[in-house]
Amino acid sequence: MDTAALHTLFGALSSRRGGESTAIELPGADLAAAHLRCADLQGANLAGARLDGAKLTGANLGGARLDAASLVNADLTGADLRWADLSGALLGGALLAAADLRGAKLPRSFSSAGSLVGARVDPSACARSGFDEEAILALASAGASFDDIASFPSPLRDALASADAVPESAARSRRPAAPDSRRLEAAPDSRRLEAAPDSRRMEAAPDSRRMEAAWSSQRISAPPESQRIPESQRMPPANDVPRQGVAISAPRRAAGEREPPAVRRAAVSGGPRRAPGAPELARSTELRLALAGGALLLVLAAAVALTKIPPRGLLLAAHAGSALGAALLTFALPLVGAERNAARSLGARLVLAAFAATLVYGLDPSRLAVFRLRATLASGDAAQRSTAVRLLARSGHRSFEGLDLSGLDLSRADLGQSSFRNTRLAGADLSGAALMESTFAAADLTAANLRGADLTGTDAEQATGWELAACDAATELPGEGACLLGRPARANQPSGDTTARSAHEGAAPAGAL
Repeated sequence: MDTAALHTLFGALSSRRGGESTAIELPGADLAAAHLRCADLQGANLAGARLDGAKLTGANLGGARLDAASLVNADLTGADLRWADLSGALLGGALLAAADLRGAKLPRSFSSAGSLVGARVDPSACARSGFDEEAILALASAGASFDDIASFPSPLRDALASADAVPESAARSRRPAAPDSRRLEAAPDSRRLEAAPDSRRMEAAPDSRRMEAAWSSQRISAPPESQRIPESQRMPPANDVPRQGVAISAPRRAAGEREPPAVRRAAVSGGPRRAPGAPELARSTELRLALAGGALLLVLAAAVALTKIPPRGLLLAAHAGSALGAALLTFALPLVGAERNAARSLGARLVLAAFAATLVYGLDPSRLAVFRLRATLASGDAAQRSTAVRLLARSGHRSFEGLDLSGLDLSRADLGQSSFRNTRLAGADLSGAALMESTFAAADLTAANLRGADLTGTDAEQATGWELAACDAATELPGEGACLLGRPARANQPSGDTTARSAHEGAAPAGAL
């Protein structure tokens, strides 16, 4: 996008809003993806300009020069393009629904626009553009509406009327009055049949109507008085006569006879039309997918919350399933402009769903099992609590402060760099456990089994009941501590005093022989 051209354009639009008649001369400007909704661009010179993807909804482009301009995927819904010059313009995928194109000069490839539903075209626009009957019928089949078709040849008028390309009110108000005979000749078959005499109506009517008329004439002709049926014995007319008429007319239509107006209307319009840009996924389907994603998230959250010790399989399912649920949940979000381009809206939805799934998978909601495991530490039995501590440590959880872990089997557990402040570990089995650089300030290690445990870099000497814990030669004690007589000794206790105390404890009482 050319920023300088955009500033010039906005300055001119501001002057026009102030009441000045400022000319807009921006031939060849790059205004791709510009937001110009309801802008006053009347008489602007935008010849050869690049307006791909521009938002021109409701803009006033009356008499503007857009010859050789690129309007690919531009949004011109409801725009006023009367007497505008669009010759040579590229309109691939452009949205021209409800646009006013009366008197405009249109390119030959005008029918390649993304949406023409409700666009208003008149004979003067077709004449300026050099459209033949085939191009006019293509516009009608694409959804364009013709306000005045009096100057068109009679067969083309009939085809446009059959294709519903002429609004009923416009057709009544703008069709010039003609004598009854001329109106009868120019009217479609169905109206001609209604206005024609009975004999001509019988000859020109399709087979089914001929049968109905014949049946009506037989019913209307009164039988003699002697053959009349009493009123009480009369039966209502049978409903199978129209069906017989239709059945008889089918082979005659196959033989090449004139088809009824309803059949001819479907042939001209190309069959039932699907609205251009209709979303490929119905809104109800999108909401069902979103509900399925929400239900999946709720089920996984409930399963993790209610299981005291979530197994590894459940955690993996919660990790992957939550990503899938988040992706499906994005289908509840409405997309702006989804009705204009089905392929683009579906692609945007898939990109949004993939982004949500990647984000949730990276956050790993299975880590929320930490709350469930911490709750198990306060309410479960000894085996469940021991398993909960191991799972918490394995998932990277290192804070066990203030918990009651007394009597738990934590042998060979990897609990390095953990915090056990104010934790009760009395009687806990910590044999062979990795406890390096952990904190034991104010913890209770009375009768704890520390045989083979690694306590290097810890402050275990500050724990309550440190001297009453059990150790052996394989125990790695903090600092210069040593294991004497199966009990840890503090590092600041002299070894001589310890030896003397041990000899004194093992000596015989005084006076013994």
